[in-house]
Amino acid sequence: MSPVTIVIMILLLCLVGYVIFIFNKIVKASNMNIEAFSDVDAVLKKRFDLIPNLEEVVKGYTNYEKTTLEDITKMRTNLSEKMTVSNRQKEEDKFSALIKDVVLTVENYPNLKASENFLQFQQALTKVEEEIELARRYYNGTTRNYNALIQQFPNNILAQILGYKKRSFFEVDLLTRQNTTIDFADRRKNPR
Repeated sequence: MSPVTIVIMILLLCLVGYVIFIFNKIVKASNMNIEAFSDVDAVLKKRFDLIPNLEEVVKGYTNYEKTTLEDITKMRTNLSEKMTVSNRQKEEDKFSALIKDVVLTVENYPNLKASENFLQFQQALTKVEEEIELARRYYNGTTRNYNALIQQFPNNILAQILGYKKRSFFEVDLLTRQNTTIDFADRRKNPR
């Protein structure tokens, strides 16, 4: 063999090795991202599992809450694991809006609001939503890493050939999330 042939073979071998290395990195990042979303999905299902508790708490107070709870139950059955992240996000936001509506309506019933069952529901909801936030952050982190990997040159060429596409981040409207405001004017008046 001539030295040129040997050099060409070595370069081809290095190229094949590099392609295999990049392919394996993309597959690993993709699988981690899919696994992370399954964690988000599991926690979101836990939130749906709180519905029977909420139904029990508000049972008999008004027909309005009963109808809303029936709508929520229907939403749960319509969820599919084959939904895109953005479609799932839209459904979860609808769910959050309905639950918020029920919780705000409970404000009109002081006895219900102060009941042990409602307080337990609120605690369980807070705990589940903390888990959702952690799972969502992990998923978004894996999404960021995956998207960065398939967008970098020359990885983007291999990713495009193999059909790997950019994935969406997941945001969900959490019921327990509070918007906090800081009044800097007060701090200027009373500096510490």
